[in-house]
Amino acid sequence: MPKLQLHTKIIIGLILGAVFGAIFSINPNKVELNFKDSSDIVENWQEFSYLKKDSVLKTFYQGDQLVILKYYKNLKDKKDVKIKVKLSDGSEKVFENVITVEKKKSIGVWFKFIGDIFVRLLNMIAVPLVLASLIVGAASLTDLKHVAKIGGKTLGFYALTAVVAITIGLVCVNIIQPGHIMDPAAKERLLDTYQDDAKAKIDQNVSMNIIEFLVNIVPKNPFKAIAEGDFLQIVFFAILTGIFLMQIPKERSAPVIGFFGGVSEAMIVLVEKIMIIAPYAVFTLIAATVAEFGFSILQTLFWYSLTVVLGLFILTFIEYPVLLKIFTKIKLKDFFRAQRQVLAVAFSTSSSAATLPVTMDVCEKRLGVPNKIASFVLPLGTTVNMDGTALYQAVAAVFIAQVFGFELTLAQQLTIVLTASLAAIGTAPVPGVGLLMLIVVLRSIGVPEEGIALIIGVDRFLDMCRTVPNVLADSLACVVIASSEGELGEIKPDAEYEGTM
Repeated sequence: MPKLQLHTKIIIGLILGAVFGAIFSINPNKVELNFKDSSDIVENWQEFSYLKKDSVLKTFYQGDQLVILKYYKNLKDKKDVKIKVKLSDGSEKVFENVITVEKKKSIGVWFKFIGDIFVRLLNMIAVPLVLASLIVGAASLTDLKHVAKIGGKTLGFYALTAVVAITIGLVCVNIIQPGHIMDPAAKERLLDTYQDDAKAKIDQNVSMNIIEFLVNIVPKNPFKAIAEGDFLQIVFFAILTGIFLMQIPKERSAPVIGFFGGVSEAMIVLVEKIMIIAPYAVFTLIAATVAEFGFSILQTLFWYSLTVVLGLFILTFIEYPVLLKIFTKIKLKDFFRAQRQVLAVAFSTSSSAATLPVTMDVCEKRLGVPNKIASFVLPLGTTVNMDGTALYQAVAAVFIAQVFGFELTLAQQLTIVLTASLAAIGTAPVPGVGLLMLIVVLRSIGVPEEGIALIIGVDRFLDMCRTVPNVLADSLACVVIASSEGELGEIKPDAEYEGTM
């Protein structure tokens, strides 16, 4: 029997994880009440009330698990608060001295720590890999004109794909109009459930100032940028360091370049070893996500989710193949086959930064992109190229506007194109930040920021989906730039690439 290849194992892990999570999902009609020395389980309630001095603070009903948890968590004064539960058989129970009210965890989330360790390992590698690879890559570009040429091509390509992605999103949301289909009762329930989460995001007071953004690219302290994982500042510092290493005598620069070259190669080998546990990590991450969030929220936001996923599908399987065909001679089948494990890791981790080490390994060792180009294009893309996020922000902004009854003009939709493009550049390559930057887009067109409460429930799932085109666009740019420079090598077959791992 032939040995299964790594990417096949990862896909199997992803599918089995989704099935496992669905079977052992967290019961939405069950909560755990924790006391000082014990706990109790409440399930299948008809009414769930919080009392204080025998007066009712708030009453919830069956299916309101999330609101029940959030309400108690956000109570400022929990002293003397009692919980009164009316069960489905008509009986009533009263609980006192409750410390926390939580979901009852299922076996579906017990093993998530394995996936968390996997993601932390990849994030651990990302910063030293970006720093070392960029320094070596910039140093190998020999002169400033070559750096400017590669950088100009890269940024131009990223700008092109971003604008097209946002346009695809706007076309989809204007044709489907998911906000006009949404049930008013569902809208009120979502706003009530997630209003506190939305307020927490809004209170962070994010904004988009172009001048401030450009200034902040330059680090005051590069070591602080490295410690905090600020990729844009790390990229700037590494490129400058690499360029000017070539301006000093070779006998002095060679040991430094050799050192960072060794670090870069060591990180790539480390990636290959970490990927051995990828199938198990992907299984646990997907199982925990499905078990905790389930698919029920997708029913309420079906048309919105469908619009985003449709846009991402067009972006991934129509726009990118067209660009690949125009700018390279790589066969579409070969390109996507090489990307299988990259896309599986991106989907399960929801993080471009965590996927970066895998992307670099595949682009260099499988797609034949030289290190000096891969080490320059990919870290830059991880930082500034977020096509999937930009598309999602465009769809989300129009969806929220539709729900609240705002009819956006052409000028406002063009504002979305500009703002979403800039917001995507400023989006950190980690899970969940796209939602924060959406607030910037909503402010730019005058739509209530509180509307993000409508979509928080499905953001985790859509975050996984939009990370796929985010990382795929980076790989695409890598082969396009290498091809334009005449430096794209031969694609290795599956067996030969797997043999290096």
